[in-house]
Amino acid sequence: MLQCGRPRPTIAVPARLASPRTVESTHTLTCGYIHLCMHATWAGGYDPAVPALSPAGPAATDRLDRQIIHGLQLSPRVPFARLAMVLGVSEQTVSRRYQRMRTHGLVRVFGIVNSAGATSSWLLRIGCRPGTASATAAALAKRTDTSWVSISAGGAELICQVTVDEGQPESREGLLHHLPRAANVLSLTSHQVLHRFIGRGEADWVTSADQLGSDQRRELLAGAPGAPEPAGPGGLTAEDRPLLVALGHDGRASYAALAEATGWTQRKVALRLQNLAETGHIRFDLDTATTALGFREMAYLWFTVAPADLASVGARLADHRPLAWASAVTGAASLVAIALCPDAAALYRYLTSEVAAIREVRTCETVPLFTRVKLAVSLMENGLLRGPVV
Repeated sequence: MLQCGRPRPTIAVPARLASPRTVESTHTLTCGYIHLCMHATWAGGYDPAVPALSPAGPAATDRLDRQIIHGLQLSPRVPFARLAMVLGVSEQTVSRRYQRMRTHGLVRVFGIVNSAGATSSWLLRIGCRPGTASATAAALAKRTDTSWVSISAGGAELICQVTVDEGQPESREGLLHHLPRAANVLSLTSHQVLHRFIGRGEADWVTSADQLGSDQRRELLAGAPGAPEPAGPGGLTAEDRPLLVALGHDGRASYAALAEATGWTQRKVALRLQNLAETGHIRFDLDTATTALGFREMAYLWFTVAPADLASVGARLADHRPLAWASAVTGAASLVAIALCPDAAALYRYLTSEVAAIREVRTCETVPLFTRVKLAVSLMENGLLRGPVV
């Protein structure tokens, strides 16, 4: 059972960055006589009264749209002028197409705290009582410490990622501690993410024949600073909160829009944003409506490999185009990845060719996903992006 407290205003966000509704709510999962209060704060964006669009019509994409998305996967805040030059079209064309895709829930560029040194990530597999998976997933999705909330094809298992702030005891003893006692939770296995393998697959999954070529990649990224290491504790202050909220809604927001959201000058916004990015305190990424882009078959792949082969196999998997994410985890399976394919036949071909070619892989459990409820920050409805939880 999901219960929402009375909405109360939080940080003011300009209309260009958020919908009129900005609320703070407490979501409660009933677990017998125990009520587990799962505190979630989100600004704007999420409004159940706003209907989601169908992937048809204006949400359709063509080759140029997919190349724009691929360019943003490689460099989320690349100037549209540079991206347009690489693609051989006008800056106005790139800007217009991006805004159309963003408006219709196909893509969102966002900024997010990148304090990996102060946090740990956990992948949870949650077995639910029949008929309760959707409500449980919806409650989890509205939390600010969860991401990648999905319901498996069986309809009774949830998979989600939870971020734990190691410097806050209440965070460490929060969801991971209380969730097993929820009445609608039958089983729970938690897997700590030990290492994320970065490869071409993270950007290249979004397209096949339409991806940018090697020369286009080099031209797009020429002069761009390399990704800094995740920052440790410290560096961010309470004064940065409005900036982070605004970037969570729109990671490509202009300095003028960010100045309006923070009450700062544009110069102060520019300097602070540059400092946070260069020191690794924030990073930029994309949420994309994968089904609307033609990827109808999504699955978690749980691999078992020997410890001696973990690093090499993980690196090879990260370069596979169908895999959007690959990491080493604790538990019976030592590697986990997310596969995105056009259909079941394509997933089968991938498993029996590229995965089968890695002899060090001992077993592979394939868990198809039925519904994606939340991505990194964006809620999902009917396969399209809704407002972010930030």
